[in-house]
Amino acid sequence: MESSIEQILLDKALAQEKYQIASNILHDIGNAVIGLSSYVTRVKRSLEHDNSENLQNLAGFFKSQHEAMATAIGTSKADAIIKLVSGIAQTQKANQQDINNSSLELQKIITHIQEMLNIQRQYISGSDAIEKKEISLKPLIDDCISMLLASFRKRGIHISINVAENLPSFNGDRTKLMQVILNVLKNSIEAIDVYTMDKSVSLTATANCTSLLLKIHDNGKGFDEEIGKKIFTRGFTTKKTGTGLGLEHCRAILAAHDGSIDITSEGPGKGALTTIKFTI
Repeated sequence: MESSIEQILLDKALAQEKYQIASNILHDIGNAVIGLSSYVTRVKRSLEHDNSENLQNLAGFFKSQHEAMATAIGTSKADAIIKLVSGIAQTQKANQQDINNSSLELQKIITHIQEMLNIQRQYISGSDAIEKKEISLKPLIDDCISMLLASFRKRGIHISINVAENLPSFNGDRTKLMQVILNVLKNSIEAIDVYTMDKSVSLTATANCTSLLLKIHDNGKGFDEEIGKKIFTRGFTTKKTGTGLGLEHCRAILAAHDGSIDITSEGPGKGALTTIKFTI
């Protein structure tokens, strides 16, 4: 008995040490992301004070004075100067627009990274608190897709989204619900054989009087009836490195939102359909 207790305490201490290390790593990554965000902000502010318009105005002035310049230095030189200044002005304007677009994309990426860090922090802390606020399903889906877009592209999976217009908003914990959608999407990605030619995942969102329905369908390996009965059982998994906690955790989150999750398949090799219901 004493030996068992000592082993339990040791395992608990080791787990706590792992959580602490992971927490410190997430903290360091978070600080680095904040630093990156500040530099992107500085770039955007610099662009606001860019003087490319002065070059465009100068090019316009030279064009209006073409006749006088041609008289003073010759037509060929006047044309060359106007062409040079106009070219520099156009190039600088294009570069400024490109940098501005890149800055906006970087800010979006930084926001997604911060969302992921927040999700991982909640996993580590084991926080089960639900903080409900008014949210919209479409931005929630878009953010989840953006966070996994690299995985979809890397595996050559076609992703299609069909979200009904003017879906009603609802109250929910945005981070917790993102955990649910991300978990389901990751399962779909992992269920699709890398050697399959036609790889697809589709998301469809609709609404009725009392709820929102999000359906996620993949053409992965699917499962039989026996696995379907166990799929939400705590500790059950078909993955070699799985823990069997993901779907059980998703169901708990949705239950706390008065929602539900259901996963069906027509059989092995026929994909899977996940239906998530959010109460309005």
